[in-house]
Amino acid sequence: MTRKDYIEQDPYFFPAFLSKAFFVDSFLKSEQYYIRRYVSFLRKEEFYTFHAPNKLLRYYYQRRKNLLGVKLGFFIPAGCFESGLKIYHYGSIIVNPKARIGKNCTIHGNCCIGSKGTFPDDSPRIGDQVDIGQGAQVLGGITIADGVKIGAGAVVVHAVLEPHVTVVGVPAKIVHPH
Repeated sequence: MTRKDYIEQDPYFFPAFLSKAFFVDSFLKSEQYYIRRYVSFLRKEEFYTFHAPNKLLRYYYQRRKNLLGVKLGFFIPAGCFESGLKIYHYGSIIVNPKARIGKNCTIHGNCCIGSKGTFPDDSPRIGDQVDIGQGAQVLGGITIADGVKIGAGAVVVHAVLEPHVTVVGVPAKIVHPH
């Protein structure tokens, strides 16, 4: 896999270099412009960490990602998300370094995917095509099945093993299949 293929595995629109859309996007610097750059730096860091190890480039892109992450409120370590990550809003997205999230995950702002602080490892395992709503939290060594939608403001502290359901509330409970 080439670096370009690895970076473009996420569903973001990258305007063609030196095109009209490229200049408009670069000039206006919208919310999605910065999010797209953050995810691009994240994927470059992962590429130079796992696929084509290069310490210098790894640290360079890690630094760029972290500087932009401070501006956006993101803390997402390399290697947590599989392909297809989609972030809709900036603002406080925190992911535990040991959390594992499947393909095509969607995250809205103000989310936390973390541990409860217990030993040895209590980080979440989240399946494919999971949609995590605004302000939702997934805490502890739990498993979330494929296709689950986590509602805005939900606090998920128990495993959701049934695929394609919606969970809402504090603590989160299954509402209905979708």
